[in-house]
Amino acid sequence: MANLVHRDFENEIARFGDVVNTRKPGEFKIRRKTDGTTLTQQDAAATNVPVPLDQWFYQSFVIRDGEGSKSFQDLTDIYLRPAMQAIARGVDRALLGRVHAYLGAPAARVGRLGALSSSNAKDYVLDARERLNVNKAPLDGRRLVMAPAAETAMLKTDLFLKANERGDGGTALENATLGRILGFDTFMCQNVNSILTGTENEVLSLTEPHAAEYAGALEIVVTGTAGEFVNVAGNDQPTWMVDASTGAVILNEALKYAVLDNAVVTRYKKCVNEAVERAAGYSKAMLLTHAASKPLQVGQLLAFGATAGTRHTYTVIEAEVVDSTHTTVYLDRPLAVLVASGANAFPGPLGSMNLAFHRDAIALVTRPLALPDTRMGVMSAVVPHNGIGMRVLMQYDINAGGTIVNCDILAGVAVLDSGLLVPVLG
Repeated sequence: MANLVHRDFENEIARFGDVVNTRKPGEFKIRRKTDGTTLTQQDAAATNVPVPLDQWFYQSFVIRDGEGSKSFQDLTDIYLRPAMQAIARGVDRALLGRVHAYLGAPAARVGRLGALSSSNAKDYVLDARERLNVNKAPLDGRRLVMAPAAETAMLKTDLFLKANERGDGGTALENATLGRILGFDTFMCQNVNSILTGTENEVLSLTEPHAAEYAGALEIVVTGTAGEFVNVAGNDQPTWMVDASTGAVILNEALKYAVLDNAVVTRYKKCVNEAVERAAGYSKAMLLTHAASKPLQVGQLLAFGATAGTRHTYTVIEAEVVDSTHTTVYLDRPLAVLVASGANAFPGPLGSMNLAFHRDAIALVTRPLALPDTRMGVMSAVVPHNGIGMRVLMQYDINAGGTIVNCDILAGVAVLDSGLLVPVLG
């Protein structure tokens, strides 16, 4: 994913918390002249976008003395490569997880959660294409990144496999790849936000139908909490309750699609932040309490707040089960605002959030960290891997009985243009 977005990369040493300024180019306006008239110049303006380097990805491990007898190549395969892959995976998830920033109003997204299939896959892609066209996204540099299940649905569509229609000589069929589709360079990524099973929910039903764009109360007998995500079958959008009164529910937005009488309504139950206050800017692990055997999952939305003005949504990019009712999570970015001790946390719905976008929709900024003084006995280097400078440190530790290896990068992710990315729900 790092190679598909706007990149601002330099080998300048930086510190955690530094702010790097990248730019979003402005738009020129056409002018006309007649013979003999002078030219009127326009300023070459660009919007400055500050990107804080607030994401410090690292892996640290010990090569024990007994392992030291192995060749460097063996040690690289066993330890160093997996460590670097873990960091790359974290960067991928932080970029893809920012899809929540583009959900916006119903018109800003296409598709329906859990409803992408071979019969509608082409329509979803065309709808995303139309949205980008309307938003004046450049035709070159467009990408479509899909979760595994979404890619499978695409591969079942004959239009995308017939070599005589694609003009690729049959390589798509041979390699099960999609290549370029309807103006998009297309990729499958295992780190796309995608939750298929396992999250705690309650299944309810409507008592009457509603047309598309309906914004009133939904007649549902529910005992829930304002802020919880709710998915209404037929609408299938990542909506949430701003009011959860018994007998009626008010969603945060109007229905995108019509829903039927007795339509299934799925309420995704809240979990709770640990008894520790987390200040704005906190970026390390958070412990959440949830229903037994229903842990938070990588790729799941997680929101704090029950009103539109104070609600902030994140994506879980790492999850470690502590026990049956507690999970430690890392989020796609530092906390935007304080999360109180014992605050409600709202896990997102089932489904996937694929991305159709132009590269200038989102920016990734990376910088290497400072190298330590060699007199401290640390071997160090900044290794440019795939266009990203990664710092590698090695030092023998007597107490650990081996060589400590640390790999890290400093990164920041920022939204450049909300109109250049369309979430494709599936």
